[in-house]
Amino acid sequence: MLRPQPRSETFWEQFAHTLAHLHTSTTHPRFGWHRDNWLGRRRQVNTWNDNGFTFFAQHRLLRWLGQPRVEAALDREDRAALERLCHRLPDLLPDRPACLTHGDLWAQNILATPDGQPALIDPAVSYLWAEVDLAHVWSTSPPPEAQRFFAVYAELTSLDRDWQTRMPILQLRQHLAVLAQFDDDWGAADQIRATLVPFRTRT
Repeated sequence: MLRPQPRSETFWEQFAHTLAHLHTSTTHPRFGWHRDNWLGRRRQVNTWNDNGFTFFAQHRLLRWLGQPRVEAALDREDRAALERLCHRLPDLLPDRPACLTHGDLWAQNILATPDGQPALIDPAVSYLWAEVDLAHVWSTSPPPEAQRFFAVYAELTSLDRDWQTRMPILQLRQHLAVLAQFDDDWGAADQIRATLVPFRTRT
């Protein structure tokens, strides 16, 4: 029986080692998965692609634009700004290999085994950039003791100093998914608009 995550830095340090090992030991030449799966109540399209920027743009960001709640919440300029961001992804994100990702790694999907080891639930797996998982943990109110996780993960995976600046762009995928599926978006629309500000046209 799984238990709630313990409130300890040791647990989060263990989780950093576990996630870093997953990400560094499962690299893949292509982005996607052998079948589609689910993110919440919506199908997650995982069609294979050799280009991570194209895959992320098409199947993780732009795919949400046709959803009724997204159409209602984001105006035409918001949607155009997202398209501009997608066009510039190769300039905004490092060109990293695909690896096995959990895909829905918010803090509440991180539990513990009876002996206190990290355990994950409710995945939406695909081969994608490791930082997509990192962004989800970073952006979903992890407890204070989780700061140890980020420090250890960064050391184990040799993250560059700019990794935190990329988190809002990578987390757009999850904000869009939340906006598409729930009446209460928990601030997702505001987060999306804030991230898109640099990509709006200026008159």
